[in-house]
Amino acid sequence: MTNECKAPRKTRTDKANLLVLSPGVWQVFQRVTKRRGLVVVSGRVTGSADRIEVKVSGRPFTGAMDRRWRVIRLDKATGAFTRSLPLPAGGWYTLSLRARVGDRTTATVMIKPFGVGEVFVTAGQSNSTSCGQFPTKQASGMVSSFNGKAWRQAVDPMWGAHDLIQAGEPIGEIFKGGSPWLAFGDEMFARFGVPIGVAVTGHGGSSITQWQPGCDMYNWLLTRIHQLGPAGCRAVLWHQGESDAEMTSAEYFAQLANLIESSKRDAGWELPWSVAKVSYRSPTEPAFEHLRQAFDMVWQHRIALPGPDTDMLTGDNRDCNGQGVHFSPKGLQAHGVMWADSMSTWLGRR
Repeated sequence: MTNECKAPRKTRTDKANLLVLSPGVWQVFQRVTKRRGLVVVSGRVTGSADRIEVKVSGRPFTGAMDRRWRVIRLDKATGAFTRSLPLPAGGWYTLSLRARVGDRTTATVMIKPFGVGEVFVTAGQSNSTSCGQFPTKQASGMVSSFNGKAWRQAVDPMWGAHDLIQAGEPIGEIFKGGSPWLAFGDEMFARFGVPIGVAVTGHGGSSITQWQPGCDMYNWLLTRIHQLGPAGCRAVLWHQGESDAEMTSAEYFAQLANLIESSKRDAGWELPWSVAKVSYRSPTEPAFEHLRQAFDMVWQHRIALPGPDTDMLTGDNRDCNGQGVHFSPKGLQAHGVMWADSMSTWLGRR
């Protein structure tokens, strides 16, 4: 009896590498309707691949998730792939990608978490950044922040503010405090059931004059808006005024209106703004009526949506035992809920 010689089994060497450019970890995509949004899936593959397939799993706001593998267009000459994927509002989601050759998988990658929800850009002076008495923490785990380069789960001090650009880190103890945006995000998630994204761009102590078109702070804000893309956020939330009590109501109104209208033109889409009523400086200077009138004019002319009246947050809502201009932890919580009230009133009609 003779032994048959068997040819050695060939080892497959056709492998690939997948680089994902979008979505990013912790990214929130602005939903288009109450129930749906578009998620850009893009990247590059090197090595063996004749197609790229994608599957998404996770918790939608309502209904069921389609967990089928779907094909993404692949440019075989460059290895680039991209697809705008309709997904239900919700999250957090997990994205699975695989490169395929025939019926073989040559590479896999997983991105998580990301979601489809509500995204807001914030601007203004210190009470729009992280100058509250103490850092705060989110309770929901559903709030993300964007600094222009990356997303992360939102923590205080919030990154991305113009305050921080000199060294890329908080400058001085005043900028290592709390913001209202974690409480805002928690409250918005509780009401709408979708992830919340916040991009902070403010600068402590800034005047409305420093935010005019052509100025560095204006460019910082517009860059963030462009980075999010057309209709990439729900609105800009503006909280500023404490530095400009010496302006007349007409002067402040003209500059704020110019800022808002210029940003819409330069963004290239009808970018909504919501403006808080802000003039409080201390218990002895709790409100400046002429400045408050300027905010009324912006609302009445429908240049911006009404935001919260934070001059009402007095006493132990302020730091330094109620003597300061910044907010205590109690005040930060109240401030965030007030913004959620304003946005809920508006979104409830959309």
